[in-house]
Amino acid sequence: MKKQAFAIAGAIMIAAAGLAGGALVSGAEAQSAGKAPVILIVDRAQIVSQTKAGKTIPGQAEQVKKSVEKELEAEADKLKKEIESFQKNASLMSEEVRKKTEQDLAGRYQYGLPQRVQIMEQAFSAAVQQAQAKILMESQPILKDIVDKRGATILLDRSAVMYAAPETDVTQEVIAALDKKFPAVDVEKVSLADLEKQIKEAQAKAQAANKK
Repeated sequence: MKKQAFAIAGAIMIAAAGLAGGALVSGAEAQSAGKAPVILIVDRAQIVSQTKAGKTIPGQAEQVKKSVEKELEAEADKLKKEIESFQKNASLMSEEVRKKTEQDLAGRYQYGLPQRVQIMEQAFSAAVQQAQAKILMESQPILKDIVDKRGATILLDRSAVMYAAPETDVTQEVIAALDKKFPAVDVEKVSLADLEKQIKEAQAKAQAANKK
């Protein structure tokens, strides 16, 4: 998984959408001030879910999720075996080694493993959102062409509109064009090893920054 897998979701979704919840595209500067605005509607949720590319996401996401769960289960099994081994051999250890080992295992059980579960869930969610954002970004040139051809001044997302005449909705037109241009999208794989590496790198950078 690429290094930006954690933080990309929110930033990319906003960039892809144009303006969240409001006007996505505005061509008002091209219209004279005296003319009434021409408004078009698009449903971004449908673009993400009903395009050919969007329909490839659930299957890929399920495979990524299974892979994530498998890694987490392996990590939990490993910790369980280490705890069982410690319990059997604790009496043979020196007091110092026993206390250190016990603290390490307790910390991993109480904080380390739950933290990894949370991070993996966040990374999985980010990977899915990144794939969805790619679809929305690919739709932007198509939306602009439609706006220009129809002489529209405002393009709104369906979620921001209570009612609109059917002829103002360009969603299916966008989907048809996008299916030809962008028929598939990849969901980034999430790896515990990659995330562990990212965590260590982030910690190292934070420590280096604190020393300055």
